[in-house]
Amino acid sequence: MADCREQLIAYGMRLMAQGLTAGTGGNISAREGATVVVSASGVALDELEDDGLCAVDLASGETLGQDEESPTPTSESAMHLAVYRRRADVGAVVHAHPPWLSGLISTDRPFQPLVSEVIFYLGRVVTLPYVTPTSTALAEAVGDVMDEADTVLLPNHGILTMGATVREAYHRCVVAEHAAQAIVAASAVGRPRYLSDDQVAELNQMMNKGDTQA
Repeated sequence: MADCREQLIAYGMRLMAQGLTAGTGGNISAREGATVVVSASGVALDELEDDGLCAVDLASGETLGQDEESPTPTSESAMHLAVYRRRADVGAVVHAHPPWLSGLISTDRPFQPLVSEVIFYLGRVVTLPYVTPTSTALAEAVGDVMDEADTVLLPNHGILTMGATVREAYHRCVVAEHAAQAIVAASAVGRPRYLSDDQVAELNQMMNKGDTQA
């Protein structure tokens, strides 16, 4: 459990350093058996320490080892739990508000693969319609797409990424933001030439062979 907490603290700081969220926005979690360790409500991820992490029972959603002075889990904890309950292969979840990506997906322009990293690193990408943040409806909507998503785009809100490790979930968030920046840059100087279906299929074939060094 100690190593899990150390990783959450380290990658929480990276999320803030990369500008992928701001203030006390965003949250991060990891699974340890039947327990989920998640960042606390109102704690900035670059100020995250061990006492800013909460242990939550995966099955019941109840906070473990809590007293009157203990912090409460992030208000988005139900969304994190919805992922773990549907995906035994997921070991970590990152929710952030990357500005370029959040802006892009909150327009009528779709998030499409412009660069190969989208195919190599983001896995299956699903865009949900807008759902009120922190709501039960959002947790349910996320849970409903878990069989087909590794990266979930949340218009007017942010992104949810998952991975076997905290590192993988974090890197998916970073890559998504860089991909969004590339789309905005291409749109500013011309018309983006997105990857064609054939090009995407070729990249998927490369990925399946393990040849993904871009």
